[in-house]
Amino acid sequence: MERQLIAAFLAAIILSLQVAAYTDKTFTADNTFLQKQKNLFELFWHADQPTIYHPELYQISKSWNIIDHVDDYTNKEVVHEFLRLWKLGMTPRGEVFSPWYPDIQKEIVALYDLFFFAKDYDTFYNTAVWARFNVNEHMFNYMLALAIIHRPDTKHIRLPNLYEIIPHYFFNEDVIERAQRIKMGDVTAAKKAVTGNEPYILQANYSGWYLAHDHDTEWKLNYFTEDVGMNTYYFYQNAMFPYWLSSEKYNLLKGVRGQMYYFSHKHLLARYYLERLSNDLGELEWLDWDKPIVTGYYPTLVHPTGLPFPQRPTWSYVPVHKYEQVERIHHLESRIMMSIDNGRIEKHDNKPYELYENTLEDMNHLGNIIQGNRDSLCRRYYDSVDKYARNILGFGHERSTKYQPIVGSLDMSLTSMRDPGFYRMYKKILNFFIRYKSNLPTYTHEELVFPGVKIESVAVDKLVTYFDNFESMINNAVAVKSHKEAQSIVIKARQQRLNHKPFTYHLTVNSDKATKAWIHIYLGPKYDVHGHEIEMIDNWMNFFEMDYWVADLKSGMNKIERSSHESIFVVPDTSSSIDFYKMITKALEGGESYKYSGQMYGIPDRMMLPKGKPEGMPLKLFVYVSPYVEEQTMTVEFPVFGTKHFEKKPIGFPLDRSMYHYHKTVPNMYWKDVTIFHKNVEELNVTV
Repeated sequence: MERQLIAAFLAAIILSLQVAAYTDKTFTADNTFLQKQKNLFELFWHADQPTIYHPELYQISKSWNIIDHVDDYTNKEVVHEFLRLWKLGMTPRGEVFSPWYPDIQKEIVALYDLFFFAKDYDTFYNTAVWARFNVNEHMFNYMLALAIIHRPDTKHIRLPNLYEIIPHYFFNEDVIERAQRIKMGDVTAAKKAVTGNEPYILQANYSGWYLAHDHDTEWKLNYFTEDVGMNTYYFYQNAMFPYWLSSEKYNLLKGVRGQMYYFSHKHLLARYYLERLSNDLGELEWLDWDKPIVTGYYPTLVHPTGLPFPQRPTWSYVPVHKYEQVERIHHLESRIMMSIDNGRIEKHDNKPYELYENTLEDMNHLGNIIQGNRDSLCRRYYDSVDKYARNILGFGHERSTKYQPIVGSLDMSLTSMRDPGFYRMYKKILNFFIRYKSNLPTYTHEELVFPGVKIESVAVDKLVTYFDNFESMINNAVAVKSHKEAQSIVIKARQQRLNHKPFTYHLTVNSDKATKAWIHIYLGPKYDVHGHEIEMIDNWMNFFEMDYWVADLKSGMNKIERSSHESIFVVPDTSSSIDFYKMITKALEGGESYKYSGQMYGIPDRMMLPKGKPEGMPLKLFVYVSPYVEEQTMTVEFPVFGTKHFEKKPIGFPLDRSMYHYHKTVPNMYWKDVTIFHKNVEELNVTV
């Protein structure tokens, strides 16, 4: 009976997330949208067996000749360039693929261009079907996903769950191996209900579960670093602005690209630090390319081809074949740091960009030159620190041929967050931005105060986290004999994942007039791992933004409540691809209508809080209310995160640079001590 009550409680939480989480505009799909959604959804499944899964698509691919339809593309040159490369020989099917390898940059751009510059949806779809049978299957999946995200006529089309399309990159090889055995008829390693319609369930551990950890404590954070939702989020964060795409050529959001690169990684690093504190781990050690890499990584992942991911043993020196990259990254890091301190970024036209005159543009240009994307002011001079850092830390061996790269965890956005080196690498990269910020003056009282507005009190519901079970379909990890067989067998991997009880902020704000205001909420550490309270002047970079919205204040006291679901940064867990496909099919057949949000993806709602501790972990909540000025507001429509409204101020304001505790002199600021309790699910207070 107790288990039933717990299950009912968890179901109620999940239902509340699904109902309340989306704050973006919602739409009702018409038949045209539904048909697009269904057709494109089908293209991703078993792309390595295209003639087996939906074999009728093979006839479409046979009848579509790209050269006969060259006029159906808005840019004919990209068609000829693709065909030229294809005839010369592109990455073969069945090989490992990574967009980070420079040797195949021309190939991935050519395939993306073919998708992106298709004149209409029908041309795009026919091209995609052709590519499914004729290009490398992993390149196909990646480029198709990006094209769907960025093409106007596929806006809001949902992709299948990435951990269901490519389970190899989310689950350990022992899980994949057991799935293969189940497919071959050996079902002893899985649980299955008596009825034949129920899925096979595999218990899935996180990496390194079988290793001794006397000298390695990173395993304690695997629930965060290997969370399928967080790794999916990181993929979409990168998919908005792939480093090899030019903003001008593809109409990307040019003015925010570099800022988003900074903000997304600062946010992840701050969250990671709170998880470290939750597990009694301290500050990250500094990464020195010339000294042993303290933290090793044993991925226990295997590519769909069967090749294992490279390992990086603990306390390893950079291997000899990476020395050239080490020398190069030293030069690049020096150039960036000198540019920050000199206040001048080199440009292609040899007319330097002057820093410290416009902080918004400064951060954007800094992000672009550090990542080394196509919007960099001078890629020849700054190259890409990001690219070289990934290559060095990946410890991949030298490949024997152009089309056989040794792809490691840092070579793909899907697997990057799993590697502890990822966080050390970005601590080093974020230090460039922190250096720039340290050269700026702290905000003055006048810049921070909101005359006539005072936060009287802040209260938050009890913050409780717990682990619950999450099941992911991994059918795509096994070969099938037919489309019918693919539909009849369901294999799922079950993992423990972090979650939290819903909570609400309760704010009391006093205003001397009716006005609009921005409300910012941040969460950060109060104490370091040694129990010493951290001064705010050294702590600002460890806070992450939990929510950000506009409130209408009336004259007098204002009672404001905001649910954790309503945060602009989070989304609920998506339904399984099987359930989603059934829903789309039913809607096409005239069943219940399908409604979707303008915000397709984001940080998983359940990952909003760090784990905390059973006895409670004290943290600091920071609430800041600032004036809403129409002329200083911008609206940005992100391809995957929906339409967001921002102040025209540095992202993360006012915790975007060093600051002191102003709560005694700035009444529109409020610091609140909060405590996060981690409980076993059986300990939760269950009521029905």
